[in-house]
Amino acid sequence: MIQGPQFEHFQKNLDAPPTSSTNTNDNVVLDQLSLFYGGQIYDNLGAFVQGTYDGVGHSWSIDNTDIRYTQTVKVFGADLIVGIDVNNNPTVQDVWNTTPAWSLPYISAATGPAFTPPGTMLEGTFAAGVVGAGVYGWWNNMVYAELTGYRTLSSSTQQELGLDPTSFPSIAGVAPYWRVAFAPTIGEHSFMIGAFGMYATEVPYANPGFGVDRILDLGFDAQYQFIHGKHAFEAKVSNIHEMDQYNASYALQATSNLRDNLNSFRTSVDYVYDNTYSFTAGYFDVSGSSDANLYGANSVANSPNGNGFLFDIAYLPFSHGMPGPFPWANARIGVSYTKYLTLYGGTTNFDGAGHNASDNNTLLVYSWLMF
Repeated sequence: MIQGPQFEHFQKNLDAPPTSSTNTNDNVVLDQLSLFYGGQIYDNLGAFVQGTYDGVGHSWSIDNTDIRYTQTVKVFGADLIVGIDVNNNPTVQDVWNTTPAWSLPYISAATGPAFTPPGTMLEGTFAAGVVGAGVYGWWNNMVYAELTGYRTLSSSTQQELGLDPTSFPSIAGVAPYWRVAFAPTIGEHSFMIGAFGMYATEVPYANPGFGVDRILDLGFDAQYQFIHGKHAFEAKVSNIHEMDQYNASYALQATSNLRDNLNSFRTSVDYVYDNTYSFTAGYFDVSGSSDANLYGANSVANSPNGNGFLFDIAYLPFSHGMPGPFPWANARIGVSYTKYLTLYGGTTNFDGAGHNASDNNTLLVYSWLMF
């Protein structure tokens, strides 16, 4: 899979080029190249493994990986699929596009923008830097439940996988992740309402000796899908509320408050015609506690608050088969625009250095090729 080349334009030039080979604006870059293995390994054992080359940072690393073993049994007269799952990113094992690993935006600018709202723990904090093992069940094509425990990979293992160990907080012990969902299908209508969460005791960015932070994320999500003939419509919503007890970070003066909270809300609608023309509109909103040490470098108001809209239009030319020797190949060619209404608690001069939320508005013209 190749994401790129893509053209990236920001409403205002970045303060400095992101890398020695890019500019402060109007960059044309290869976002990433990914190699996948997906399918059966043996019998009921299968895997999804992704290795990714960063076209801007010019480096290889392990990416989303999910290995599972399943069996089917009868419970109350209906099929129950039970499985053991091992993965390296909380929520990557999920089958709905409402949880962070697979949620909007599906593709983004690789060289910016300069500022984006902060995220909750589940929104990528541990991506690829941990290993998790758990069990799950899917009953009667309707009810799903999962419990998984995560541990941080050793620094040497992270380095061997192309990761930077200093970019991840370490999990002290095991961090449990849970997921439940009720997902009935009625004719051409599919519904899902669910909840998920994670609790972690963290050593902040390899700074032992100051205790641990205690982070709890509680998520709610829902999805509706309607498919009829050439028409497909989908609506999604998710909300993650995070509660932080910063014992270690407070001692390290990385936070001003012993306790903070952060809330991340996302919603979107998608319409696809004939598997060929795609239209997406989304809204995001981040809000939380004011904290001078945590947000003060970016915020006069010491605030994480930010919101905005995302719009995407795309053409999928080969959804009904690609001519030539690779009929399974596909492509997505699109235009995406992200508009920021507020960032870090303000609309104008939110950081005291003259930056406005609208400066980060991003136009992305992209190609996405799959072989």
